[in-house]
Amino acid sequence: MTEPPISPFDVSRRHPLAARLARYATVALLLCLFIGTHYPGHHIPHEIAAADKILHCVAYLGLAFSVLVSLDLAIGQLQPKHYFTVWLVGTLYGAFDEITQIPVGRHCDIHDWFCDMLGIIFALIAFRLTRPALSRLLRLLKIEMAVS
Repeated sequence: MTEPPISPFDVSRRHPLAARLARYATVALLLCLFIGTHYPGHHIPHEIAAADKILHCVAYLGLAFSVLVSLDLAIGQLQPKHYFTVWLVGTLYGAFDEITQIPVGRHCDIHDWFCDMLGIIFALIAFRLTRPALSRLLRLLKIEMAVS
């Protein structure tokens, strides 16, 4: 006998506490990212400025991955529309982030925006590849907490 398919909105597959913690971490990361990208440019150490493109890619990878984890914990297994939404919102936020740097004396750089998008794409791929392992880990933690 085969098991019925699990609905992506199956409440038993959700993790409300973990979802809330992931959401807080995502908001904190977003705030740090916004503050970091809007810090006046003349105060940025040369070492950080030299790694600017890598930092953009890593920051948006972390932000998008965090959003994906938060969504997955809140609603269950993500569908293609969720991945597209994360990509679209992340890409639009990256453009907004670049444009709003102008008033604080920073430069709006299309190459930074491309690195932001690249980070988002890396996050989408990394999440898809690691989701089964993350899901198993959460199941184990849930079982251990139930036994305790």
